[in-house]
Amino acid sequence: MAVAGDVVALVAPDGRFAEVGAGSLRALGTPPEALLGTAMLDCVHPDDREKVVRCLARRDDEPSGDVIGPFACRLRHAAGGWRHTEMTALRMTALSRLDDAGVRETLIHARDVTDRVEGEQRLRASEARYQTLARSAPVGLFETDRDGGIVSANPRFAAIVGLPPDALHGHAWRAALHPDDRPRLEADWAEAVASGQPILLNVRFRGADGTVTFALCQGSPLADADGRARGWVGTLTDMTEYVRTVDALLMAEARTNAIVDAAADAIVTMDGEGIVHSFNPAAEAMFGIPAADMLWNRVDRLIPGIGALLQGGGLAVYQPGGEAHGAGAVQEAVAVRRGGDRFPIELSVSAVETGGRRVFTGIIRDITARKRSESDLIAAKEAAESADRAKSTFLQVMSHELRTPLNAVIGFAQVIEMRLLGAAEVDRYIDYAGSIRQSGEHLLAIIDDILDITTIEAGGLRLNETPVDPSALVGEALNLVAIQSGKRGVPIHIDLEDGLPMLTGDALRLRQVLVNLLSNAVKFSNPGEPALIRAYRGGDGGLELSVTDTGIGIAADDLPKAMTPFVQVDQSMARRYEGMGLGLSISKRLVEAHGGTLRIASAPGQGTTVTVALPPGRIVADA
Repeated sequence: MAVAGDVVALVAPDGRFAEVGAGSLRALGTPPEALLGTAMLDCVHPDDREKVVRCLARRDDEPSGDVIGPFACRLRHAAGGWRHTEMTALRMTALSRLDDAGVRETLIHARDVTDRVEGEQRLRASEARYQTLARSAPVGLFETDRDGGIVSANPRFAAIVGLPPDALHGHAWRAALHPDDRPRLEADWAEAVASGQPILLNVRFRGADGTVTFALCQGSPLADADGRARGWVGTLTDMTEYVRTVDALLMAEARTNAIVDAAADAIVTMDGEGIVHSFNPAAEAMFGIPAADMLWNRVDRLIPGIGALLQGGGLAVYQPGGEAHGAGAVQEAVAVRRGGDRFPIELSVSAVETGGRRVFTGIIRDITARKRSESDLIAAKEAAESADRAKSTFLQVMSHELRTPLNAVIGFAQVIEMRLLGAAEVDRYIDYAGSIRQSGEHLLAIIDDILDITTIEAGGLRLNETPVDPSALVGEALNLVAIQSGKRGVPIHIDLEDGLPMLTGDALRLRQVLVNLLSNAVKFSNPGEPALIRAYRGGDGGLELSVTDTGIGIAADDLPKAMTPFVQVDQSMARRYEGMGLGLSISKRLVEAHGGTLRIASAPGQGTTVTVALPPGRIVADA
């Protein structure tokens, strides 16, 4: 008893320690002498005392030397707490002890098994925790043998596979695999067994109702003492929602890409720094730049003023850290194509924030055609307004031009009709008749000019082409304006180049052109200052006729007015010079009908030169 490592003690019939071995100090932290004479039950855990009493109780008829136990018992340790022991008891008689003959005692042997008991408790707790985790795990947990037969699996594994838990053992789970995935799983599993490497498989299970479950199987080998895989443990994760989400995202992305690629407008996405992240085909066509050349470059390469434009428009989507206000508003800007060509655009920008970052989408529309249409509409409107003003002016001028000779016709006719001057004033009546004739001729000239411009505008002008002698043409025109020249006191000088060639043209219309130009020269020249008519070969081999006056001249801004029908430079009713404003307009159109051009060179106070240039094709032969 002195050398025993376990607790060895002799208990008297009254339950007190009679002798205690040295092992009590090592096992219970209490020296033997401290236990002598104390009740044994005082050292026993209260919950175990009844069991100890029951085990140690004996009847008088029981023979001595019987071994009781072993049974579990917890004993108090001097440091506090309880030690688990495995106790056995041996009944002894007084025959074994000479000093106490006839007295029965009990030999107690208690072995400390605390470490073993606590280890078993921890194992049971660990197993309980594992089972709890396995039952509540969101993924399937499994253990298989070497060939992949299920040894154990949690309920989630059964739910993913689509089989009852009691039908999982063995290889039954493989029957639930999608038929298209079975050969691949068999091959990959065999390769993993041969290599001893972990398994990672994407598999599908098909339920009894035809539904398909996508799963990710991950397994690691369990090695035996020789290092060979004796089985596998792993997880089975339901990936169905993930696969559906990915498919939906891919479908949405494909749909978005199809819309963006088919869009007629340019669509560009950029970050807050203005760096381009996408560039659709319409943008490539609009700017003449491949998407590869624009990605990861700044958008202001295309729209130089976009920063100021967006900030000024209240969008604030371009500068870093700015907030997107008024996304989607339309702004007009100027963009730049490859090569530097500028063109007008409409720009609308929207913003979306994801992961703390803003992404901006700009929709760009080329409005060149619209701007051109707007300009054309404005020009047409201005032309219509100008035509309306010209019509009003024409009516005013017509009223003035017609009223003056008509008043003369009516007045002189009344004097003659009523013989207001008496029968003897025959000469006066003859003069009045001459005035009536002149007024009538003036009215006829006005009507002829109106009919001419109307015929020309309607495209009804027909030329009666014959050989024309330029010298004779100039002479005939001078004869027709001689009276007007004499009355105004404006002499007309002639400068004809020698050897002028014959022309092909309408002699009447060409003479009309010269008469109009000479009449204007006489009308606008100052009395006493001559006008000049010239005829000479042009630099291109054609023939040129020019009429120069020394009159008031025309400002450069007023030249278009001079060529417009029914318009005079001076449009006021108090203008100095009468006329319908048709002479130059008719002359220009008659010259153009002959394939020529009519040019005007003039300056205020320096006179005017009008040149008729007939093309070389009108030359018949040299004179």
